[in-house]
Amino acid sequence: MKVRRGILDIRSVKTLPFFSVITALFLVLIASCFLFNGCTALKEAQQEREARLKKKKDARHLMMEPSKSEPTVAADAQKAESEHYTLAFADDLKGHEKFDELRERRDFALSALGYMESVYDEMNAVFGFQPEHKIHVTLHAVYNGTTRVASTTTQYNYESVGNTTLKVVTGIKMDYPLAMYEKPGVRVHELTHAFTNIYFLPTWFNEGIAVLMQTEWAKGGLHPKFDSLQRNLKRNMAGENDLEDWASHGGDPKLTDWRYRYAYTIVSELRKRYGADFYIKVFRLMEADQLHNKLPSKMPTIFLVYYLSQAAGVDLVPFFTELAFNVHKLTKEEILQNINQMNR
Repeated sequence: MKVRRGILDIRSVKTLPFFSVITALFLVLIASCFLFNGCTALKEAQQEREARLKKKKDARHLMMEPSKSEPTVAADAQKAESEHYTLAFADDLKGHEKFDELRERRDFALSALGYMESVYDEMNAVFGFQPEHKIHVTLHAVYNGTTRVASTTTQYNYESVGNTTLKVVTGIKMDYPLAMYEKPGVRVHELTHAFTNIYFLPTWFNEGIAVLMQTEWAKGGLHPKFDSLQRNLKRNMAGENDLEDWASHGGDPKLTDWRYRYAYTIVSELRKRYGADFYIKVFRLMEADQLHNKLPSKMPTIFLVYYLSQAAGVDLVPFFTELAFNVHKLTKEEILQNINQMNR
């Protein structure tokens, strides 16, 4: 047997039967080792890839901390109730394959209410307040002719107190097509509205807060932040920030996407600058003043900037004017005068 550069010369083995057998076994063993190690490495690589994908999926659908709430379910499991929510199945879900058995409806209701209560606890911690009324959630197969739009409605009445007319919230109603409820990001987005709608906020701020919760807590964001508020500014025909025109949904999808992203970028930037408790301070100031109850319609941005400045401890008018918002500095007395004029 000759050896050249550490490689076995197979031609020499033919003349030595005993060594031939040993060599063949040796080669088989080496080949098996390579094959085994290769398979093991491949398996480990596959397991690592699956772990990464699972981690990525979990991040997108991250739940809040489990709630300690103990929901109750009706005997027919068509309705259920927890500490802060009621849940009902609309008539058009009767016979649905996912809910045609009592056990299926019961299990879904318990899981849904547990999830929503955990979101409720998280938002209470983030915003520092909670609505006085329960939030009534109804699931539909189709709602208002579509399976693609969820809706949150804040119900209120006008009450006269002395010479002042106040808007008083009487209920909070949410309607989800099942296809929308099954999207964790949409679920948290709408649940955030159920919280913040009671303050009659400007549309852009209300949506920005909802995307903040949807993205940074529920990990279900579809509207990533812009890297620069200045470079990505869009103006309306009057030269003002286009967010000022955001009164309702619909219209150009590209513009709508920009509005969600830009509004989210603003509210996230303010929270980053002024601390995790910034919005707790904002909503506490609003609650203390109760000025929103005197508004005939949604709060103008100029009023909101007053509260944001009070919470930040600095005048934020320059920040918003640089972003082309039509605002200037106001005192609380001037806000009250404006409200009185609006209500005439």
